[in-house]
Amino acid sequence: MMLLPLHVSLLAGWTVLAPTALLATGASPLSRGVLAFVLLGLCGAGHVPVTDAAQVLMALCPALALCVATCSGTGDGGARSGRNALPLFILSGNASLALALGRSDLLGVFIGMGLIVRLMGAWGPRGLDRDGWRRLRATLGGLVLAQGGLFVLRAGWGAMPAQAGAVLMVGGLLMACGLLSAPTNGSAEERMDTLMVLPVIAHDAGSWPQLMPVLTFFGGVCLLWSLLPRASGAARMLNRGGWAVLAAGLPVGQASLPLAACLLMLACPPADHAPEEGGRMTPWPPFLPGMALVLVLVAEMRASLPVALLAGVAAWPLLAGGGQVPVPVRGQGFVPLALGCLLLAIVAYRGMVQP
Repeated sequence: MMLLPLHVSLLAGWTVLAPTALLATGASPLSRGVLAFVLLGLCGAGHVPVTDAAQVLMALCPALALCVATCSGTGDGGARSGRNALPLFILSGNASLALALGRSDLLGVFIGMGLIVRLMGAWGPRGLDRDGWRRLRATLGGLVLAQGGLFVLRAGWGAMPAQAGAVLMVGGLLMACGLLSAPTNGSAEERMDTLMVLPVIAHDAGSWPQLMPVLTFFGGVCLLWSLLPRASGAARMLNRGGWAVLAAGLPVGQASLPLAACLLMLACPPADHAPEEGGRMTPWPPFLPGMALVLVLVAEMRASLPVALLAGVAAWPLLAGGGQVPVPVRGQGFVPLALGCLLLAIVAYRGMVQP
């Protein structure tokens, strides 16, 4: 396995050099695709040889989200050029660095760096727009709460103060990520903070068991928050980040598979809207939605076979059609599921998944 200092140095170098290369080449589609796959290779190289496929998938999620947005042609990065393509590349490198280090005390630094990048995009001739001010208030307030909760947890003052610190830390980080302030799934840029924060919190739950019930509570809050009526009359849809928060709150030995599946749903989301008449909309890469479904079913199969079957029936429309479009069992949705089953079977056969 690559040494941590070398891995972090390579990721930091990519984060610095990628925007420079994009500006030099005019952010052409070829340069964006090459840089996205280079980041994917760097993230994977830090986990070779593979011992736990679920941990590897969680580490690859920011790079996968960048590849999806860059290569799908329908994502945020597919139609961008010039300076507009820079934020997503910087944010994905930032998230990959945070996951490589895996330290909760550094999450505030990386979230702050991501906030600066987003505010630069929201700055107009008259200063920050309304969405920029909302993001600034939510992120800074969440970071203050999270740092206070982390201090209380590390102080070791007793059971009740530790529980209060867990509430402050988890609630602050989720607020800074936007899960408690925006009831929608958001763009690829808005999901980067969630992809880097949840694996670190789930890892810290092994040292601080108080985090697990708090994560479960806030996961339910995120799901209910996404179902509130909206003034614009837009269709309501479950926030996939809420499912990821619920998965992070599972016991440490059982959380890796469901959390990896939910993060795959965030990194490579299915289409939220039906394709236009005469058009086609296929998830990219095609096997990941099916693989996420299979990972969830394998994780729940350990507890109860009926529960796993019910979960498969309930999760199928969400994974294959974005939760809004009725999806038949036959058709293009069957291919991603079959490819996901095949890939998971190969991974499990080689001993890289321990359900």
